[in-house]
Amino acid sequence: MANRMISYGYGMQDGKLSIIAEEAEVVNRIFAEYIDGKRLDEIAGELTIEGVEFFLGNCQWNKNRIARIIDNEKYIGADGYPQIVDEDDFVYARQLKSEKGAKKIHFDEEIEYLRNNKITCAQCGSPMRRISKWRSREKWLCRCGCSNDIYISDAVIFGGVNAILQKVVENPDNAVPSRDERMANLELKRCQNEVNRIFGSKSPTFTVGKRLIFELVSLRFEALNENSPDIYTEMLVKDCADALAQSSISREFIEKHIKKLSIDKAGCITVLFDNGAELTNAKEV
Repeated sequence: MANRMISYGYGMQDGKLSIIAEEAEVVNRIFAEYIDGKRLDEIAGELTIEGVEFFLGNCQWNKNRIARIIDNEKYIGADGYPQIVDEDDFVYARQLKSEKGAKKIHFDEEIEYLRNNKITCAQCGSPMRRISKWRSREKWLCRCGCSNDIYISDAVIFGGVNAILQKVVENPDNAVPSRDERMANLELKRCQNEVNRIFGSKSPTFTVGKRLIFELVSLRFEALNENSPDIYTEMLVKDCADALAQSSISREFIEKHIKKLSIDKAGCITVLFDNGAELTNAKEV
């Protein structure tokens, strides 16, 4: 069986080392999945099942092959090779591998839930990924590779959320979502026109029509109740006060009230609550 003379992910073009895009994508996938907690043999098994070619029709992967990729410094530019893998990812993956069993770092329940569900990049809206560099300092990176690449601790994130809850408690009006009446009316009109178009056609689509009707009813309900007391907002204010009194932001609070939490390049936190109110801990200029 022929062996590769050049590391996986690379080839020769016009006498120079170059990156093979399809293979580079697999290399980055290996690092990302290993950092996210998959075992070497799990990654190898999935690549084998998917028929991902390693070399000349050979689609058999094993944990040793995956381990050699994770240890290969060429992926961060050693020995004149073009860089494929982010250096932080490379350092962290090797650190995990050097530990017995390559156990996934434990995050407390709240930050783990935020990490998997809620935290997004303020620059582009993509989910952010958390790594703990050398187990001493958290780093959050935008998954789409934009410029939002910052060092920020979990304590700073929760401190920012606390500051936002304090704003809600000090002034409950902060928890009331702003409403652009002109845009709301346009949205209602758009939906009504869509309903009319669907049911005015010769062959209306039932599933689409049903969805639009529910959307129209929801928009009309919001319009009729825009000036009525917002029970959800009242509940939000009360729960914010309870969380501050207990000095704890529980997973239950996050699931119940926080739709999205975003972090910008300066480390400022913005929380979008489920009722549509959006607040930031950034200082007002």
